[in-house]
Amino acid sequence: MDYYKISKGNFSVTQKYNIEAEAQAVADDLGIGYIVTYLYPYVPPTLQERLQMDLDFGNHLVFTFVEDNRIQAITTTQSEALLVKFRDILAFAQTGAITSIATYLPNISVDDVFTQERKDKYITMINNYLSKF
Repeated sequence: MDYYKISKGNFSVTQKYNIEAEAQAVADDLGIGYIVTYLYPYVPPTLQERLQMDLDFGNHLVFTFVEDNRIQAITTTQSEALLVKFRDILAFAQTGAITSIATYLPNISVDDVFTQERKDKYITMINNYLSKF
């Protein structure tokens, strides 16, 4: 696997692909004028590096979740209900168990506070993070 950049104008995205043809297929699906550029080979992080990355991402995920709660201005009762609903996810995030979050988060039901939009946002964040490895 190697990293390739797909770009056009001000848009660019860097992703990992097995071969350049895979990156080109994605670029072609985006439309005319997207360019694929080889960047560098994928070098997996060491065990210690990955652990730190997972812990950092877990903390970022928790921060984003709490920030979203504050933006929504949820009540104390709603906050307590969310804490119960997400206690396992929180434990996974605090220990860097990101793949476990990816497994369990899709099974958590949505409601008036944990909306489908928020659920999709967190799942996308997690999938984007895990796709780096």
